Amino acid sequence: MKMQKFLYRFVATMILAGCCAMPAAADDDMAVVEVTVVKVYGSTSEYLAKFSAIIDVVKKHEPRAEVRVYQAAFAGPLYGQIHIQTRYPSFAALAAANPKIVADPEHDRAVEELAAVKREILSHYMLRDKTPE
Repeated sequence: MKMQKFLYRFVATMILAGCCAMPAAADDDMAVVEVTVVKVYGSTSEYLAKFSAIIDVVKKHEPRAEVRVYQAAFAGPLYGQIHIQTRYPSFAALAAANPKIVADPEHDRAVEELAAVKREILSHYMLRDKTPE
């Protein structure tokens, strides 16, 4: 349990540290998407029900964030994987919200609840919006 909390906080810290190391650019006000890919070995519906508490914490600290959860279909060996995408209006919004999210006791409780469902975090990364206008 404590290892999982550490892992979540470590991943969040590494993402922020990596992003802060990026050179500042005029497009830093463009949207960013935090993506987590999860393989659920237990009940997917149970995982999704428990994950809603994480969404609540994210929305509490950054109401402009948009959280979407997708399940891979027509994906060969990736079939069934859960892809969680949290879109923030800017990198600054992500950087401001993330420390509050991971420090929130409700987040800790939600992570503990998720631990009851056997799953594996396959990847966790950030995308920056580079859509040409």
